[in-house]
This record gives sequence, C-alpha cells and structure tokens, in this order.
Amino acid sequence: MPLGAGGRADGRRTDRGQARREAILQAAGKLFAERGYAAVGMNDIGAAAGVTGPAVYRHFDSKSALVTAAIEQIITLIEQAAEAVSSGPPAQYQTTPSQMLAGHIQAYAAVVAGQRSIMAVFVREVHHLPPEYGGKLRERQRALVATWTDMTKAVHPDWPDEHARVSVHACFGLLNTVGTFTSRLSDDELAQVLGDLAASALLP
Repeated sequence: MPLGAGGRADGRRTDRGQARREAILQAAGKLFAERGYAAVGMNDIGAAAGVTGPAVYRHFDSKSALVTAAIEQIITLIEQAAEAVSSGPPAQYQTTPSQMLAGHIQAYAAVVAGQRSIMAVFVREVHHLPPEYGGKLRERQRALVATWTDMTKAVHPDWPDEHARVSVHACFGLLNTVGTFTSRLSDDELAQVLGDLAASALLP
C-alpha cells in the first residue's frame, strides 16, 4: 500500500500529508460508490478532496492503488476491532467461545456499517483489481476467514471443517451486503441488525 507524503523532523508535514491522504481515500470511496470505478478519474477525486489531480498521484500512483488502499483500510479497521475484542476484559468477551465469536461478529458489523461507501467499492471492485493489488487483499481475507472458522469450530466442535468454513463465508457475504444497498438506519442500528443476522447463523 503506498505511503503518504514524507515529513519534516517536527512531524508537521507528515501529519498534514496523512490527513490529505485520508481525505483522498474518503473522497474516492464516495465517488466510486456513487458513479462506479470506471466513471471516476483522478482529477475528479482530487477536486472532491480539495487538491489537484497531480497531488493525488503523490499519494497513490493509480486508481487501482487507491481502491486497494481503501479496501485495506476497511480490513485494518476490522482487524483492530477484532484485536480489541480478543484483548478486552474477560468479563466482557472471553467467558465462552460463543461470547468471543459474538464479540467479533458485532465488531465486524460495526466497522462495515460505519464505512458504507468504502464497502460499496469493496463489493464491486475487489474481484477486478490487477493481481499485484488483489493478491495481498485476498491473503488478508483468507486469514480473517481462517480465524473465524477456528472460532466457529470452537463453538460447534461437531461441525466438519468445511461446514464451518462455508458458514463463515456466508456470514461475511451477509455482513458485506451493506455495500450493495442504501438504508435509512443509523450506523449503530444497521450494525445491530446485520450482527444479529450473522449471529443467528453461527451461534447456538
């Protein structure tokens, strides 16, 4: 994933560059979701982010790199939320395998509900990225599926491995549908609905 602009010793330029990079990502996600990947140019993204088209290239060398960074941002947020669940107070999450899995489901649902425009890009574009960009994303996705499959097996030790893996994939599909429709629910309400649906499939 391309890095942001370099910084001065006092860090001010790095902070400014990082803020601009985030603004570009958010603008790109919104435009891609509204218009579709093919209809959006780098100049469009720059204008929406308040910078020139060439300035976008200082942070991302192509639209594919930009889409990849946006999707990686979602995966990173999910990983961070999962880490918070796994390392959280035992009384909150770690008393049983079912409660641990429930915590991960709700954490995932909260992230995707709060990042709807980027999820729309994820759903539409992840399978169309060039191999040099898509390969790393698929590796991170496989790792996430493996973690959830292990948790699901801990909840359902009688399930065959493939049963558990397919069930996890199905739940990710359900949760990721947030990128395929428009809802008037608040982020918290949408996360609760999707989380409850996924939990009903994976939890006893």
